[in-house]
Amino acid sequence: MGIMLDLPHDLLVYIAEKVDSFEDFVALGGVCKALRSAATKENFSRRPQIPWLMLAQREDGDVRGFYSLSKGMIRTVTLPEANDKRCRCLASEGWLITAESDWSMTLLHPLSRRQIRLPHMSTLEDHDSVEYDGCIWKAVLSSSPSSSDCTVMIIQECFLKLAFCKPGIDNAWTTIDTKLSMYFDVIHFNGNFYAVDGQGNVLLCDVEGANPTIAEVVAKYPSELQPTIIEKLYLVESSGKLLVVSREGVMVRPVDETGDVDEDNCELTYGTTGFQVFEVDLSNNGWTEVKNLGNRALFLGHNSSFSVEASRESVKANCIYFADDCLESYFGNPVGGGKDMGIYNLRDGSFTAHFTGETCSPITPPMWVAPSF
Repeated sequence: MGIMLDLPHDLLVYIAEKVDSFEDFVALGGVCKALRSAATKENFSRRPQIPWLMLAQREDGDVRGFYSLSKGMIRTVTLPEANDKRCRCLASEGWLITAESDWSMTLLHPLSRRQIRLPHMSTLEDHDSVEYDGCIWKAVLSSSPSSSDCTVMIIQECFLKLAFCKPGIDNAWTTIDTKLSMYFDVIHFNGNFYAVDGQGNVLLCDVEGANPTIAEVVAKYPSELQPTIIEKLYLVESSGKLLVVSREGVMVRPVDETGDVDEDNCELTYGTTGFQVFEVDLSNNGWTEVKNLGNRALFLGHNSSFSVEASRESVKANCIYFADDCLESYFGNPVGGGKDMGIYNLRDGSFTAHFTGETCSPITPPMWVAPSF
């Protein structure tokens, strides 16, 4: 339990402003509630904050591990709210979106442990036709849920549908008519939600407009740009530009002596082989391949995709930091997923590691969490 320091508020604010990293703030805030209350977006250190890697859930208790790129160490956080053995977690805007085995959904802040209830999954269209494991694949917040205009967008039912709600206002999810396409990612960009489907088409989802339940194609992936194998597609904002990122990879399923897929063998071999990045001009369907991200780095995985300013000590410029989001590896596989992670250098196509510890789990994947208040 945190203690209180008998210091003037102005002095506590001064201390908060001098703390260099969010990790240091968490360490100090854990023993001083007054310092935690004094630190806000406005008075906290102005230095770019480095994302944490939330490690895969383990079987042994309520503690979750967060790997700090800037400190090169794991910090543990007691988080019983995310300890349901089948609790699916996603991340956006520094919050976790949990989908539990009783079909309830919650926004959860991993540090303050504040919770905000979301509409029950039973309010999703065709809820009765899917298994729990196939319900929620991605979630994106338009802003911090402390904002009155926050909207949550999810990809539901095995990538096939989009739905949204306003936390604290809506009692049910609203499904967007998406013509049963497969969707890989969603993003809130320039005041609107956009989704990217399996063909690389970018769709506008104007949930505040006259037709909030209809998605409109606003950019089509040029066929001449498509790579041979697309494992995943992501939408990322970087320096005010909308990027479509293609993750290329290999996936090999075990076969029996006849050459057919061995349904009794759950082992799956997979891995990322490269990335392609394209800047999309939504006004004219212009697609330009990006070879240099400048002083930015992208963070992709089972979280809403985002970019950050590179830092000399912790984050490398012109690189893609990726976590394992191959969800197929979590179904019936006793080892689970979590091994396909690393740093991809966009300049030379090289791979290096960002975390070398144990990450495999049969429960939920590791993912990036952006520090937030």
